[in-house]
Amino acid sequence: MSIENNKAIARQLTELLDQGNVDKLMTLLSPDFVSHFAGLPQPLNREQYIQVNRSAKAAFSDLIRTVDDLIAEADKVAVRITARGTHTGVFQGIAATGRQTEITGIAIRRIIEGKIVEEWVINDQLGLLQQLGIFHLPAQANS
Repeated sequence: MSIENNKAIARQLTELLDQGNVDKLMTLLSPDFVSHFAGLPQPLNREQYIQVNRSAKAAFSDLIRTVDDLIAEADKVAVRITARGTHTGVFQGIAATGRQTEITGIAIRRIIEGKIVEEWVINDQLGLLQQLGIFHLPAQANS
C-alpha cells in the first residue's frame, strides 16, 4: 500500500472511533491488532481497544477527535489528535463533572496490507485530570 493509503486508513480509524461503528472498526483493525497505551501495564487486543474507546465515549458523550497532523513513513503513520468532550459519565472511577475538556495525543499506527496491526498511543492524561479538577499543580513560590 502507498503512504497516502496508509494515511487515509490511519485517519479513518480516528473517525470510526468517534462514530462508534464497531463493524467498520473490525474490518480496519487486524484480528491480531495490538495497542500499546502509555500508562497501561499491558497491551490491548482488538476487543479491549474497542471497549476502552466505548468507555471513553460513554464518559464524554459528545467526544470528538480531530486529526491535526498525519506524518507517514514506510508502514507507520503518526497521528496528532485533539480530543474534545464534556465529562458527562463516569471516567476511570471519576463521577461526571460536567466540565468541558480538551486534550492532545499522538498515536503511531503500523499498517500492513490495508489493516492496522499495531498502535502506540500517548495522551495528555495529566492535563485531563487537571481539567476535571482531580489534580492541581502546587502554587508557584513567590520570587
